Amino acid sequence: MGSFAKRLGQLSRASLETESANILKTGSANKIGLSKALDATLKQGHDMTAFGLGTVASMASVGRYARFTASMHGAYAAMETQFDGAPAGSPTDLVWSRHGDVLRRAPRLEADLRDVGDAGLSPATRGYVDAIVAAGRADADGGGRMLGHLYCRYFADLFGGQMLAGPYNVGLGLDAGTPRHYAFDSPGTRREFIEDVYVSLNEAGDGLAPNAQAAVVEEALNAFRLNVDVYSEEPVYLDAAKGAVNLVSGGAWRLFG
Repeated sequence: MGSFAKRLGQLSRASLETESANILKTGSANKIGLSKALDATLKQGHDMTAFGLGTVASMASVGRYARFTASMHGAYAAMETQFDGAPAGSPTDLVWSRHGDVLRRAPRLEADLRDVGDAGLSPATRGYVDAIVAAGRADADGGGRMLGHLYCRYFADLFGGQMLAGPYNVGLGLDAGTPRHYAFDSPGTRREFIEDVYVSLNEAGDGLAPNAQAAVVEEALNAFRLNVDVYSEEPVYLDAAKGAVNLVSGGAWRLFG
């Protein structure tokens, strides 16, 4: 597993050093305001090992993929319920009303689950969902804690998730066009869309007091921790080894170039 984990880390870093890293480095909106503060959580909260191994582990079998997809559907459905119910004119509503049509993932995840069967929510996912609901309720006073959850999950998909559809499809022999939930129908380029979301986050942050902005950042860190729990809930190393075999035997590594 040591050499595999090393190779996975190399692939992850390579992907981040290309277009995604270039967007992070050369964008302008993420150099100021709330966007800058949220990007700073990546160093502390984004555990590349946990997320990398957990992702490959979810490719161990169709059943394992179904359980992971059910977890993601549970989290996104909970988030999007809170986003849809955010008070009009609130910081969360400002961002979601502009970009929710593109960002929304739950319907796509639901469609993916219909292909493989809904496995229900795991204990770690239930804890994640409870935290999302609590953040949404706390935002009833006009706060923006849910923006921390939005940043953690949707930006992960926008920056790196889209490269995973091919490996999942090839490694597990899924139907053509699946998984669906990694595809974003954004106007313009991915870079332009990400920049627009950063701009909206900054506008939302400008309407928050300093302590409320700090609460958004803390919620993002909490979301990262909760995601680590979900990604590492099942036997990670054993399943990652199985997932690696599927990827190699299916020829999925060729998709990384």
